[in-house]
Amino acid sequence: MDNQNQPADFTESQLKVASWYVSHKILLKKIFIGFLIFLCAIFWGLGLYGLINYYFIEGPSFNLAMRELSRGADYSAINSALQPRDLDIGTTTIFSSGKGRYDFVGKIFNSSADWRAEFTYDFLVDGVAREEKSGFLLPGEEKYIFDLGGEAPTKPRSATLEIKNLKWRRIDAHEISDYPAWQDERLNFSISDVKFTPAAVGENIPISRASFTVQNATAFGFWDVGFAIFLYRGSSIASVNYITLEEFRSGQNRPVEVSWFETLPNITQVKVVPEVNIFDPKVFMPVD
Repeated sequence: MDNQNQPADFTESQLKVASWYVSHKILLKKIFIGFLIFLCAIFWGLGLYGLINYYFIEGPSFNLAMRELSRGADYSAINSALQPRDLDIGTTTIFSSGKGRYDFVGKIFNSSADWRAEFTYDFLVDGVAREEKSGFLLPGEEKYIFDLGGEAPTKPRSATLEIKNLKWRRIDAHEISDYPAWQDERLNFSISDVKFTPAAVGENIPISRASFTVQNATAFGFWDVGFAIFLYRGSSIASVNYITLEEFRSGQNRPVEVSWFETLPNITQVKVVPEVNIFDPKVFMPVD
C-alpha cells in the first residue's frame, strides 16, 4: 500500500510547540518588530550624537587644531635661545708705554657657553683705525685684547674696540661631551714665583720688570703659547705686556721675564693669563 500521501505522525511535544506558536504568532511578530524599532532607534541615536559631536563639541576644537598645524609652529623663541648671544664689549683704556707710545686695551666677554667666536679687530683711535688683527674667544671666556706700542705725538683722546668678520662656531656635544673638563686639560698652565721689580731710581733708561715661572702641566706640547701680563695698581690695571713662548712641551718649566721701558711705581699685583686657541690643531706639537 502507498503511504506517501498520508500525513506524518507528530510527537506530543512537537504538537505543543506548534500549538504555542500558532497562538502566540501575533505576539512574536510584535516583539520582532519592536526589536527592529529598538535597533533603529539606537543607530539613529548614535548617528545623531555623532553629528552633534562633530558640529558642536569636538569638531570645532579639531578644526582649530588642524588650522594651527597648517599654519606652522612658531620656533622663533626656541631658535633665539639656541643662538649665540652678542659679545659684550667694554670701554677701551689707553696706557702710556714709553715716550710717544701707547697701549690700547679693551675688555670683551663671550657669554655663550656652547659657542666660540673667531673674528678680526682693530682699535679706532681718534677716528683712525689701527692695524687689523685676528682674535678668538672660547665659550664663556672673558678677556682683554689689545694693541701695544702704538706711536702718537700726544696721548690719544679716545679709542674704541671694533669687532669685524665675526664667525660663530658651535661646540659639538657629540665630540666634546664635557667642555669645561676638555678645556681645563688643555689650558692647565701653572704660574709661580711671580715678582715685579720697579725701575731703579736715577737710571738713564728706566726699566721695570715682571718675572714668573710657568709650567706646562697639560699632556700637550704647543708650538706657541701667548701670555698676557697685567700690572695692577690696587684694583685697576696700570699696564699690560705680552710674550710668546715657543715649543712649550708637556711638563716643561720656563722662567719668564718681561720689561717695561718706563717707571711704574706702586704696582700691587701681577697677573699672568695664558692665551692659546685650543680649537686650532696647528698649535699642538706632534706626540713624540
